[in-house]
Amino acid sequence: VGFHSQSGVPVFIKARAVLLATNTGGWKPSYHQNTPASEGVSIAWNAGCAMRNFEFWKVWNVPVDFAWEGQTGLLPKGARFLNANGEDFMKKYSPKFGAKADPHYNTRGMVHEVRAGNGPIRFDCSQMKPEDVETMRPRAGWMGLNDKKLRELGIDFFGQELEWMPQVRHTYGGIVADLDGSTAIKGLYAAGLARNPDPGVYMGGWATCITATTGYSAGEAAAQFVQGHDAVAFDEAYAASRLEAFTGYLGRDGIAPKDVISDMREVMSAPDIALMKTGKGLSRGLDRVEEIRAEVLPHLGARDPHELAKLFEATSTVLLTELCLNAALMRKESRAGHYREDYPERDNEHWLKWIEQKQVDGKREVHTVPVPLNDYPIKPYRYYMDNFSWPTPPKAV
Repeated sequence: VGFHSQSGVPVFIKARAVLLATNTGGWKPSYHQNTPASEGVSIAWNAGCAMRNFEFWKVWNVPVDFAWEGQTGLLPKGARFLNANGEDFMKKYSPKFGAKADPHYNTRGMVHEVRAGNGPIRFDCSQMKPEDVETMRPRAGWMGLNDKKLRELGIDFFGQELEWMPQVRHTYGGIVADLDGSTAIKGLYAAGLARNPDPGVYMGGWATCITATTGYSAGEAAAQFVQGHDAVAFDEAYAASRLEAFTGYLGRDGIAPKDVISDMREVMSAPDIALMKTGKGLSRGLDRVEEIRAEVLPHLGARDPHELAKLFEATSTVLLTELCLNAALMRKESRAGHYREDYPERDNEHWLKWIEQKQVDGKREVHTVPVPLNDYPIKPYRYYMDNFSWPTPPKAV
């Protein structure tokens, strides 16, 4: 069920199989992140799907004043993150990788430098070869326009040091699905980032590969499922009631959906939640989410169908934030891009497992599933995080 986001006309779709390929969910910061709007998380959750890996979310780093893409291509060509003393500080945290690292680790280094009084952090391209600058300067797409407009304002990304900051982007969590994309709900398949194929650290350049591979396998599986199943009964009264739960907001004055997304972004951007997670910070974030759910969501309004679509995004982002904070609070260790400052070590004995959440009779249920390493033909024997050494965390966190 759904509605047309311009006319508001209700839409009822009868299908024997559904393939959910809605991207992931996020908090709409900068960096053209308007599309991961969390609706897929809400759809799957309300259908009863199990959701996994929401304690992992993507923390990026960006210039303070604008968005820029391509740092993981620039750093190997001589670009550097510098502290206020002009030091390439990531070399002391990882002599092996330096800043040629996953952005979760670079941003963690940024936090430690600022705590030590060595901020702000700047990005410097002065050590790059002129031919590499020429190669890496964007010319097409949004980044080509970005570079053109910035230079018209007197800002040359490659010609001056620019202040950078960490930024929360989107979740790595998604729907629990088999290799063919099938979920626990018969006839419901998941593809792309909706099924959390990312490993919790930055891989880069995977988007087309993930889309093509998971889309092919899930599409083929859904087609095979349809061939073996006749059309099922469609309860129009139930469908209408589900839709009315949202269309009832239409034409009602109230709090704007964008304000809710802004609130959730503020929750997730807190220093002790975004990257240097602590139990205290995560618990405080959950309290704020509950406050928003109880005191703000009942008073939302949508002046037109377009705002009604945004309202669904807003309520979905509240759900997403809650799933993320709950899982991060539960995982009392550090692993991949998940860093608990109050539990800074990896704990394979207790936490070599996935955290799964699902809705049962309107309530959240959570359980863990051991990672089936014995079934893997290639078994992991080393960990990316072991290439880094961090200062001892503060005792009072």
